[in-house]
Amino acid sequence: MPSYPRHRLHLWLRWTTFALALAGVLFLHFEIAQRALHSASKEPLSALEERHLKLTEQTVLDLNPQFTQSISEPLKRMVPHRTDGMAQPLWPWVAAWMHTAADLPGSLHRAGVFRLGLVIGFLILLSVTCARSFTLPAALLVLMISGFHGFLPTLASYSGATLFQLFFLIGWIACVYGLQRNSLWVYGLIGAFSALAYLAEDRALPLALVFLFVSTARAIWGWLHMHWVKKESTSLWVWRNHLFGLILFGSMFGFIAGPRLVEAQVQFGQGLFSYVDQVRWLDDAPAAQAWVAKHSDAASLKAMPIQERLNAQIYLSGHTKLEIQERLLRGLNTLWLRYAQDGGWQLVVLIFLLVALSSAVCWGTPKASHAGQRLHPETITTVLFILGASATMIGVATWDSAVWEADHLRALLAPLALSLMWACESVLRRAKRRKASMIITVGYQGVLWAMIGADLVLHLQER
Repeated sequence: MPSYPRHRLHLWLRWTTFALALAGVLFLHFEIAQRALHSASKEPLSALEERHLKLTEQTVLDLNPQFTQSISEPLKRMVPHRTDGMAQPLWPWVAAWMHTAADLPGSLHRAGVFRLGLVIGFLILLSVTCARSFTLPAALLVLMISGFHGFLPTLASYSGATLFQLFFLIGWIACVYGLQRNSLWVYGLIGAFSALAYLAEDRALPLALVFLFVSTARAIWGWLHMHWVKKESTSLWVWRNHLFGLILFGSMFGFIAGPRLVEAQVQFGQGLFSYVDQVRWLDDAPAAQAWVAKHSDAASLKAMPIQERLNAQIYLSGHTKLEIQERLLRGLNTLWLRYAQDGGWQLVVLIFLLVALSSAVCWGTPKASHAGQRLHPETITTVLFILGASATMIGVATWDSAVWEADHLRALLAPLALSLMWACESVLRRAKRRKASMIITVGYQGVLWAMIGADLVLHLQER
């Protein structure tokens, strides 16, 4: 028998173990998702699902263009653009390709199978990519948080939630990479995936806005550092790329999301119009629903008296600081009750694990002697983006929860899990280069395996 070097045998065992674990986790995910889809098929569609279905039926006509009177106009109507101010156009456009008006149950089933297949394929790609760079338990934990707590709870919904989570995660990764190495093509990717996430659900704009703010601040700092600080430093971020990157970002975002913005401008008088953005300045859900029913088109919006127009200034002038504080506290409590046992506690443990790991490396290992033992030179920039994007999305969801029940904050679970694991693995690699004690590595992986086991037990009970 041929003899294999020890490292090759270890590598073979590692990938074999990973493949078996991946197959088991995905099989469990598939079983739970299949049951959820079956249960959803017996339930009536929700109000939001009805809106998506109506847009799907309208989009079917766009995908069968008639060129008898014009060529350009039918071609323009074929791209995702239809919106009713609440449902975004991307999912109705995707679902229209598999929709048959005479067979609605079959159409809904095909759409559900498509979402399930898309999620399974994406999770395989994500986990294999993580396994190439992370330790085995870290890659599996990212897979489980993304699959069980991110995609799975919204998979049965006939809406753009699945596409939103997918494109939001890819856009998040592109933003982090762009802040570390701001190549022009990365700006284009950020613009494209931000636009696709926006076309799936209109809650994607905070991601793009925070990236633009942090990257612009980084560009200004780079310019000041070059002109005023004589000390040389290492950085993979080129401030000169930022201006042209913004142009490329705007071009890609406008090219993909532009038709939807034009359609909303025609319908509602605002390109970025969203009913959620309007009714967030009301006090409760019944008032929000009544306002949406009363102002269902551009004509009613334009005819609205000034005193009925909704904006932050009017809301703040009519409410005390105590009332605003109570609303925020109720919103935080609502979010905590919803996510604490569904992905929240895993993220909290990862945050404490990152702090403990960083402290152990800082105080328990020799000081870094070369670049390979130090953190990435753009670590601060990346941390600012992650904190800013997370705080913005959580803040918006906290405020909106008083008037609108939405699950878009679930899209934040996979990016945060990936970012925290990325940070932990980065710190661990540098700890090993500093000849850190094996106890740090064993303790770190032990915590991850314990989290994986607890989550598996929880979801095996749901079978």
